[in-house]
Amino acid sequence: MPSPTRPPRPLHPTMSRSQVVGAELGHTIRQVVPPELIPLFIVVTFFGGVGFVLTLFTVDYWFVDAKRGAHSLGLAIAGAGLVVALKAFFGEPRPSVDVAVIAASGFSFPSGHATMSTIAYGILAYDLRKGTRRVRFAVASVAVALIALSRVVLGVHYVRDVVAGVLFGSLFLLAAISLTKHVPRYAFWLAAAVGTVALLVSGASQDGLAIFGASAGAALTWESFDVYPGVESRREQAVLVVGVLPFLAAAGYVATKLDPPPAAVVLLTGVVTAAILAAPLVVERFD
Repeated sequence: MPSPTRPPRPLHPTMSRSQVVGAELGHTIRQVVPPELIPLFIVVTFFGGVGFVLTLFTVDYWFVDAKRGAHSLGLAIAGAGLVVALKAFFGEPRPSVDVAVIAASGFSFPSGHATMSTIAYGILAYDLRKGTRRVRFAVASVAVALIALSRVVLGVHYVRDVVAGVLFGSLFLLAAISLTKHVPRYAFWLAAAVGTVALLVSGASQDGLAIFGASAGAALTWESFDVYPGVESRREQAVLVVGVLPFLAAAGYVATKLDPPPAAVVLLTGVVTAAILAAPLVVERFD
């Protein structure tokens, strides 16, 4: 990991005027934030990643509220597909690596972390029944704002990227809630539709293949049982956490971080989401 020191002021010899303005605004923000807070923002940004969001809703599905968790998982997969499609469509480069504190690859616009955190924490604020709705949405807004800010502070996104991510995420969430009506089956088929679009728009990139495989695996698996399994015994919970979760993490890492053949990417990500949904039933049957 790069040393959390203040990056140098960026140069803009080949940028358009709008890009220069965005780069200068990001530079100003990074100048205002004390260098001592950089490690904190490295931690904050983690909570907007696709991996964390999918893990969050997997845990909800397995251990807390299966119906809510399944619906939220479907929306998260669909949201990830939206990000892949939009990034490929706009094809905007990231800020110069000279200003980046952490490594980041792929296109810049919109910010995937800002989009995914808006969808994830927005649906949690909408669905949870603890505290008032105003308080829940206030907490979610603060979380999204900090994650979005972290992407600019860490030098991997322009301000326009995170603002657009929040807007795209908000619009998508409103539309998705209306379309799916909190029915997991609808959420997974929405994910499959968006995943197919992402595959086509991205030209079957690795990210496009991954989201297509994940969405197809989830939709087809849910169609095969369409129930809400409950994991109640400590033994079942231990098997899921110790036995299943590491396997899913390893398969997801190979599919998205390494460079396997296209068919392997689709297969592995499909197996991951299928296993997430089916694991509680399998564990319960063999308990």
